[in-house]
Amino acid sequence: MYWLVKQDKQKYAWGIALITVIAVLAIYVSQKASKVAMDNYQQHQIDSRQIEHDEKIDSLNHK
Repeated sequence: MYWLVKQDKQKYAWGIALITVIAVLAIYVSQKASKVAMDNYQQHQIDSRQIEHDEKIDSLNHK
């Protein structure tokens, strides 16, 4: 009987360890994706400002 209880504790410990590793990986991937999304958003803002600036210069030159 003791062997069965001991074996269940080992499975429990492995299960907790596995879930912890999966959670840590998920957090890491989420943080990485958030950083990429923020970088893309900032680059989009820079590109939009540049396009607006170019269009303004073009419109002033054509008048």
